[in-house]
Amino acid sequence: MHKEKFIKCFALFLFTTGFLYGVGETYNISWLAFRFLGQYDAEGFYFSFSSLIPVFGGLLMVGVYETLVKRFI
Repeated sequence: MHKEKFIKCFALFLFTTGFLYGVGETYNISWLAFRFLGQYDAEGFYFSFSSLIPVFGGLLMVGVYETLVKRFI
């Protein structure tokens, strides 16, 4: 039973996060889009990525599902 709950929550997290990243990439919304920058030069290796907001949105949706929506289903 716990495995089914985990799969549902993980699928909801992946769907929500992927959807938000997709909207960001499609409509060029910088705070939703995933950008990865990697550089290697004389100073060393540098990388950065942006916008963890879709990840937090996915966690928020799982939390809302677990606390509110799950009671009504």
